[in-house]
Amino acid sequence: MNKPLILLVDDDRDILETNQFLLSDEYRVETASSVIGAKDILNKISVEVAIIDLNFEGHDQDGLSLIDYIQDEKPTVSMIVLSSDHDTKRIVETMRRPLVDFITKDEESEIAIRSAITQALSRKKFNKPESELEFKTESPLMKKMLFKINQVLASNSSAPILILGESGTGKEFLAKYIASMSGKKLVAANMASIPRETAESELFGHKKGSFTGATSDKGGLLEQAHHGVFFLDEIGDCSSAIQAKLLRVIQEKEILPVGGLTPKKVEVRFVAATHRDLDSMILNETFRLDLLQRLNAFTFKIPPLRDRPEDVEYYTRVFVNEITQGEFFRIDASGLEMLKKYYWPGNVRELRNVIERVVVYSRRRSLDSDSVAQALNKNPSDTTYTSEAKVYTCEEIIQALKKVNGNRTKAADLLDVHKTTLHRWIKKFNLNNVVESNGAGRPSLQIG
Repeated sequence: MNKPLILLVDDDRDILETNQFLLSDEYRVETASSVIGAKDILNKISVEVAIIDLNFEGHDQDGLSLIDYIQDEKPTVSMIVLSSDHDTKRIVETMRRPLVDFITKDEESEIAIRSAITQALSRKKFNKPESELEFKTESPLMKKMLFKINQVLASNSSAPILILGESGTGKEFLAKYIASMSGKKLVAANMASIPRETAESELFGHKKGSFTGATSDKGGLLEQAHHGVFFLDEIGDCSSAIQAKLLRVIQEKEILPVGGLTPKKVEVRFVAATHRDLDSMILNETFRLDLLQRLNAFTFKIPPLRDRPEDVEYYTRVFVNEITQGEFFRIDASGLEMLKKYYWPGNVRELRNVIERVVVYSRRRSLDSDSVAQALNKNPSDTTYTSEAKVYTCEEIIQALKKVNGNRTKAADLLDVHKTTLHRWIKKFNLNNVVESNGAGRPSLQIG
């Protein structure tokens, strides 16, 4: 794959040659020492990012005129200003343009340039047209899960899919992705928001006169989903009566409206989701085991955002670009680091709210440690924001591993944490050698 093409525009040839050398490891780099030369390059080849100086002494056109030209004639080219210009009026005029970043020339500018280029290329990627709904992620955990989902969707199976995960992790979006990739319409019902007294009518429809207010026949959501995907969000909030009727729909592929005598056939693919622990609900007799067994033909658990640091950075850039609508806003490494250390009990939904507060309140138009701390209502020097909802001692972690003969997946379930979190704790407490294979080939715990 070709490297992205970067255009450097500066009348200082030393700076051009230096930056060309520094960036050529990751990018193809073209240079121009004048605005006229830059326009010539832009008209001949496809440039993705232009890094532009403002002051061109002795030239008829300055960097601001090039920025205006690109904005009008080459709107797909992202622009970064790298300048030591002290003309306040020109700087103010420049900042009104849709820039990725404004960087001051100094000895540390290389880091800022690379960060700005990354942000520019990410923005281009986010804004590209898509024929299908895409589940955007940079997390290896998520990519592994999506690979398995795609395997299911590529098969001839129409069996139900169960999505588990904390609130705000993206369960509804994943359901939309499944419907989109299947080429089918999606009809959704959020069982947490549908009143229990009207849930049966909402889902299955009703016949005229079946209850007070039923002045005509009405089709339910399941009937609307015929030949499509029916998304049962928050399935754990269904009443026992609704659970029994859903089981019949899945088994018999037919619905019976309230007050009806003749069932109707429906062909739907069920996708259910919940943040609840359905196994515990079964033990407490608030959820039917036979319904779970019907729904969980394929089960996928979305990992929480705290176990997806790659997505914290990725979604941060997505949300900044979305909220600022392409206006200049710097993303600083210190701010990203603080975001990655936060626990995110509200997951992606909470991250977007935090980014919105950063963008609105930041006076310096920068996502840095100070603006993030303000958005999280934390002191920048306070390290308690890294604390997690579940905290275990080293001994408790060892005991959990011991109970399951060192099986880390089962130990994570026992501790009620994601296995990535357990791996992080094992590394933190230096427990990598705790589990060793014994002579029988079964793991044994060595505790010294």
